[in-house]
Amino acid sequence: MNIDKVKIGASVLILLAGIIAYYQLPSFLGQDISVLIRVGIMLAAIVLAVFVAASSQYGADAIGFVKGANMERRKMVWPTRPETIQMTIVVLVAVFLVGLFLYLVDLGVFEVIYDLLLGIGN
Repeated sequence: MNIDKVKIGASVLILLAGIIAYYQLPSFLGQDISVLIRVGIMLAAIVLAVFVAASSQYGADAIGFVKGANMERRKMVWPTRPETIQMTIVVLVAVFLVGLFLYLVDLGVFEVIYDLLLGIGN
């Protein structure tokens, strides 16, 4: 059996154990447990599960992917404020013109259908 699959399975079980402990610990112990303690147990389970999953080949591949994506993100060139404002104005004008065009087409179709074809118009 592949050890990486065992590690992923173990991390899922650790995560499930943390979730179960969060909800079932007060009823299991028969006393009221502080929410902070339950959250601490849940966070510890998450950290341990991530650590176990990261030690597998799948986790190493995921970490490499995130590092590569972060490098690509740093290469991005963001638009300046004037460019952003100009493009926003262009988009708003285009939306207005398309809306006006569709309104006029709708009026024309309405006139053709109701007045000419059906004879119901004013």
